[in-house]
Amino acid sequence: MRAIILAAGAGTRLQPLTDNRPKCLVTLAGKPLLDYQMEALHAVGVDDIVLVVGCKAEQVRAHCGQRARYIENADYLQTNSIYSLYLAAEELDDDTFLFNCDILFQPQVLKRMVDAPYPNVVAADGNVERIEGEMNICCDEAGCVTAISKRLDPRETQAQSVQLVKFSAAGARAVRQEVVRLVEENHRDAYPTSAYGPLIAERSLFAVEVGDLAWGEVDSLEDHRRATERVVPRMG
Repeated sequence: MRAIILAAGAGTRLQPLTDNRPKCLVTLAGKPLLDYQMEALHAVGVDDIVLVVGCKAEQVRAHCGQRARYIENADYLQTNSIYSLYLAAEELDDDTFLFNCDILFQPQVLKRMVDAPYPNVVAADGNVERIEGEMNICCDEAGCVTAISKRLDPRETQAQSVQLVKFSAAGARAVRQEVVRLVEENHRDAYPTSAYGPLIAERSLFAVEVGDLAWGEVDSLEDHRRATERVVPRMG
């Protein structure tokens, strides 16, 4: 099993924390976001980690060294995360975790995803209030995902995505094919979730509830404060 972490972004909404470092190396309680994520991956036996880097890539390489393999998105300022995933498409050929570098979460989240009896899973929080513009999820009573998007009506959704996904090898290959199609048809501003369509169509993507565990997206200074206060103390 491997992990692909999309870590090319500059993190402008986190300034001044990102004035001299990339988003993925912003620290919480003295530890960079990437270190929290990599430690969680190691805890579930994942040592093959692919980082798609861009902003201040040399800092990421220097910090992580041989703990990861690297793919560089030189166009990170003009492209969205689906293009970063497109550059790493050849890595989508095995059981694979996929997430952005700005999600802080208890390591138990990954353990629950690994233990889930489904081929492809997305970590979901059904307890949080759903609001417009967040990555929300519609699923049936069995947890099978029927839609995942930032454009869903929050009133019609059952959970918010924690934005951590695990694919089986077959699921990863299906997503790879769809990512390539979308990008080569010039849908470069899409999110990776746009490529989950084949899994949703075949009813093989399931939501795994992790709302009782601590997690948070670190995309703004307010997010950073909240994660430091509410997530970091539960990381042990």
